[in-house]
Amino acid sequence: MPEYPSNQVKPEDSGCHCSIAVDTGQGVITHIQSDFADGRDSQYLPQLVMQLHDRLKVSPLFMHELLADSAYANGANYAFLEQRGITGWIPVFGMYKPKVAGFPYDKENGQYTCSMGKSLPFKGFDHTAEGRLIKNYWAAPKDCRACALKATCAPNTRCRKITRTAYDPEYLRAYARQQSLKGKSMKRLRQSTVEPVFGSLIHYYGLRRIGVRGKAGASKVMLLAATAFNLRKYLKFKPVAIISQAIALQKEPTDIFSNHFIAFTRLLFN
Repeated sequence: MPEYPSNQVKPEDSGCHCSIAVDTGQGVITHIQSDFADGRDSQYLPQLVMQLHDRLKVSPLFMHELLADSAYANGANYAFLEQRGITGWIPVFGMYKPKVAGFPYDKENGQYTCSMGKSLPFKGFDHTAEGRLIKNYWAAPKDCRACALKATCAPNTRCRKITRTAYDPEYLRAYARQQSLKGKSMKRLRQSTVEPVFGSLIHYYGLRRIGVRGKAGASKVMLLAATAFNLRKYLKFKPVAIISQAIALQKEPTDIFSNHFIAFTRLLFN
């Protein structure tokens, strides 16, 4: 499964950062790309996933789980992954609250209820100044005017309003995964998989500072560094099972050597 770090390489002369995907099984870099450093990591996740998917399906390999840190968390990304059947192990960032204190949510009727028993039904969608899609829930002004708690509950407005992300169900599922035992295990796996790879690229493969200008030049440097990293890993790879069988073949009687050679050939090349 791929894992994405939020660590950024921001050379002064290129204004770019580096995003990489690493296979948790073998620690191989499966994707690397350069993006402008003024953007958020989360906005690049769909592009990263689609490019990686196209590369893997040629093998053919398929992505079922994805690990990333909270810099890649937003509702649109959670929904994007779910639509493609990918389980996203991306921690929910601190701003999100799974519950509204004092206002239980009625899932069947799609509304909140205050401590005085008055409902706050869904009133429509809106967008924040940053462009995030939100859902608005409002209480009836007449209910709030007659409420003894208005001075503390809604002191500066006509009625109590609750604003939630339009991707609240996706956030809740991601939060539940994050709090599970597997979620905590996945966090440790992410930290032990991609951070060493990224550290190696910085310290040993020339990504501490990139001496080129522009996104295209930075992309070439990053691609060469990832290629060198993977080649070194490939040269160190030892197919233990095949080597063991080859040693065993040498001990077989010569009259049945040909039969074993056929079996060994199929194991090696299939």
